[in-house]
Amino acid sequence: MKQKIIMLMTFLLIGAGFVMAQTQVQGTVVDEQGEPVIGASVVLKSDRTKGTVTDMDGKFTFAAPTNERLVISYMGMATQEVAVSSNVKVVMVADSKMLDELVIIGYGVTAKKDLTGAVATVSADKIKSVPVLSVGQALQGKTAGLQVVSTGGRAGDATQISLRGNGSLRASNDVLYVIDGVPQDNMKNVSPQDIRSITVLKDAASTAIYGSRASNGVVLIETVKGNYNQPTVVSVNSYYGIQNLVHTPQLLNAAEYKQVMDASRINYENDIQAKLLAAPKDPSILTPLPASNIDTDWLSLVLRKNANMQNHQISVTSGGETTKAYFSGNLFMQDGIVKKDAYTAARLRANLEQKINKYVSVGLNSFFTYTKATPVVDDNNTYQPYSKALDARPDVAPTDENGKILRYNFVNPLFGFERYVTDIWQNTGGNVYFNITPFEGLLWRSAYSGNIRNRRYNRFDAPNTRRGENGDGVPTGYGYYETNNIRDYQIENTINYDKTLFEDKLKLNVLLGHSFQRWDYEDSYVQGEKFPSDDLRWLVSAGEINKGRSYIKSMALESYFTRLQLNWGDKYHLMASIRRDASSKFNDKNRTGYFPAISAGWTVSNEEFFNVSFVSDLKLRASYGYTGNQSGVSYASGQNLIGAGQNYDLQPGLATTDIYNPDLTWEKGRSANIGFDINLFSRVNVSFDYYDKKTESLLNRINVPQETGFKTMLANVGNISNKGFEISFDANIVDRRDFKWNAGANFSYNKNKVLSIGTEAGRYSTGFVSIIQEGESLGSFSLYEAKGVAKEKFEYKDKDGKVTKTVLPGDMIYVDQNQDGKIDDKDKKVFSGGIAPVYGGLFTRLNYKGFDLSISGHYSIGKKIYAFYKKDALNGGAVGAPSYSNNMYKEMLSYWTPENTSTMIPRPHMAAEISAWNTEHSSRFLENADYLRISDITLGYDLKSIKALKFGFINSLRVYVQARNWFTFTKYSTGDPETSYVDQSAENSQDKSDGMKVQAGVDLGGIPNTKSFVVGLNISF
Repeated sequence: MKQKIIMLMTFLLIGAGFVMAQTQVQGTVVDEQGEPVIGASVVLKSDRTKGTVTDMDGKFTFAAPTNERLVISYMGMATQEVAVSSNVKVVMVADSKMLDELVIIGYGVTAKKDLTGAVATVSADKIKSVPVLSVGQALQGKTAGLQVVSTGGRAGDATQISLRGNGSLRASNDVLYVIDGVPQDNMKNVSPQDIRSITVLKDAASTAIYGSRASNGVVLIETVKGNYNQPTVVSVNSYYGIQNLVHTPQLLNAAEYKQVMDASRINYENDIQAKLLAAPKDPSILTPLPASNIDTDWLSLVLRKNANMQNHQISVTSGGETTKAYFSGNLFMQDGIVKKDAYTAARLRANLEQKINKYVSVGLNSFFTYTKATPVVDDNNTYQPYSKALDARPDVAPTDENGKILRYNFVNPLFGFERYVTDIWQNTGGNVYFNITPFEGLLWRSAYSGNIRNRRYNRFDAPNTRRGENGDGVPTGYGYYETNNIRDYQIENTINYDKTLFEDKLKLNVLLGHSFQRWDYEDSYVQGEKFPSDDLRWLVSAGEINKGRSYIKSMALESYFTRLQLNWGDKYHLMASIRRDASSKFNDKNRTGYFPAISAGWTVSNEEFFNVSFVSDLKLRASYGYTGNQSGVSYASGQNLIGAGQNYDLQPGLATTDIYNPDLTWEKGRSANIGFDINLFSRVNVSFDYYDKKTESLLNRINVPQETGFKTMLANVGNISNKGFEISFDANIVDRRDFKWNAGANFSYNKNKVLSIGTEAGRYSTGFVSIIQEGESLGSFSLYEAKGVAKEKFEYKDKDGKVTKTVLPGDMIYVDQNQDGKIDDKDKKVFSGGIAPVYGGLFTRLNYKGFDLSISGHYSIGKKIYAFYKKDALNGGAVGAPSYSNNMYKEMLSYWTPENTSTMIPRPHMAAEISAWNTEHSSRFLENADYLRISDITLGYDLKSIKALKFGFINSLRVYVQARNWFTFTKYSTGDPETSYVDQSAENSQDKSDGMKVQAGVDLGGIPNTKSFVVGLNISF
């Protein structure tokens, strides 16, 4: 160990004679520019387990025998060997063999200068120095083409990630995650502090080696490993933070609510007196709203102020001549911004590698993850306390004098806390691998991986809740219990051969591989009612079990793949690959898919004729390739045709559940990419890419004749295209010993277009206001076009001049698109923007002596959000009677009056037909959601920089503060501009047949993101 005291005690035990042979070695390690090399390994040549690492000033000190030699090593630099003396100065020089940055690609690594595809990397220092809640947050705004959106402010909320647009309707649009060489569904098993590097593969030439799972791009994650001949290093990373909403909606208070409701009633009465409207059948509708001394702030009752979160991680890295190891433990705890919402994640990781001899090494990468969520939302936000708090009238009390929750004609938000949910996942997995090098240049790698996921979901709705009532309205309580068991296994063998020929002018790399992966799913649930007590919340206490289900299914994928890489004279580069996938999801004739790709590059700057002094490096790239997608299919070769359970008259039995389609096969994607990489003045890196992607044979449902007994069937129909470009740059603006300044930005543009969907109409609704239509982009809306509020009477007339509808002053006017004199569905117009076409990020980092400051942000341009929840919150009071009316946003106070005609808020009106007209689904509620969010400001200081302080064995002691999401610049008035509707019921679906991409941009009153303030500590010794 590095601790001086422990080492001295150990030496004393050996004997006084040996101690007399020791000397206190002090030294400094610098690079060729005289800059300190921080974290360089300094060990004894005879015993490489004894040694230390250099501090922030490149200095080291420890006791060593006088006749020994020291070995100093640092990644990317040539290893140095010096004799022990009292004062050592070592100048490290770059290792010519490591001058080229190595980049992880599919099933191997390559020098960055040899890349021919569109590949981006995110280094560990950009992740570890900034506290993030998830790997997705770490990627936000860091990579051109990668769109990362935080989906909300629930505890443990994940991020939604897409790359270069969405290319599927029913199949997944998620990228493929490959962690330490093993494909996985998500990144929840990885602590951000465990990451060594992230590589994003964008174009088909880079992703085709992963075949049918790579149509949406690939994110390769390598976790931290130990290093051979490295002293033991213990690191502790810990932070504590508080969270609040980034945006709190402004709602009417009780007095303002009464003002609007009175105006609504008066407008109705005036129209009745003017004989413009008939009197209501129920005269109580026109009863004045009584004054109330109650003014309830419902949001304050359901939201936490300064919700807590904390993260703690300890890791140990070590290595000897034949063994290297990394161990870590992580605990993350977060309270949601809504009361009772909480999330806990505990992770363990162990990465080991052992050299058996000079030909063989064996390794293990293993992990265990435990997560527990106690959410207060259901699948559709129906009784979510936050959204119900937006609805609730402010002039009524939440509880009676005894604390009992009161019932009203609206849903009391506090009933949301009478639902008790526990969602627990346990995930155990890892891979064992063998590396065999029989001779130089040849590597045979055999890897065996497994992943076992178990879920236990328990839910109880108290009898006093609406969900806790049976169909007759009798309070019985409702219980639901579900278990999921998912197991996947993979066997993978690869052979890599590296060779240089023709006097090292030609570099050759050949990859051959085989992979087999199998998934087994088990799912079961049971539900019941008639619970005797609110405190007995498990199904064992239910008086009646009324429904249940269980199923088992398996899938497998077998693959063969090969890749050839050629590099001639570091000028001309070529890469070609092909993968053959065979999936059990399809029948025999459609089971196999082939996914070839080819790419080429030309390093112009290495040509003799190229002589531009300020251009340090210039490379041109081009690629073309094919990928596939099968995630939208559950089991097409046999299909889930038979369903056992309650059918027809609710009696147990068997029934077909779908139509078998023998022609069903892969979605097919093809992609072309051209780009360049340029380095200017050896300081500025710029990358540009233009791409053209097309997905064909989309998996989608088509209508079938009624004689079949079904409405639709899954088929391969439709095409989607994505075209765009992206540019990124980063610059080392200042690179001095005491002051370093780095900055960068990226910009992405994507044009998404639905070319065909296989229906006669060329369009269909996907729910709410979302629509898919040929010629438009995904994330489109079907809405009436709002022209404005009538300042005077307005009449719609048909082609014969006959008045079909009269709009009174203060009511909405909609554009009659087909000019037939009436407003109906034929007048709805398609608006795009649910998915932003332009997005990107920016960052800067400064280091001054012991201080470090990083600032990063991300932006979105061209995005629209349909404020669905706001539509109901601007209804003007018409719900049949004042007692039924929801609360409203403060902007309702700007409603139309004869004195205030320059407004887009129509007059409030108690008549349901008037209010319904004024709140039709229209462009009035479609808001500009462009934004720039400063997602991170982190300021840190390493106390080791204070020379007067003596920390002994501590190598680094950094303290920091962070402000996250504190500044958002947007015109979106309703909530959070990152809001995007996510179908929670599909979020856990194994087939990923979700509605994320087709209902994007609909704000259903979900919980906005949070802003946080964090204080943290990084220490290593």
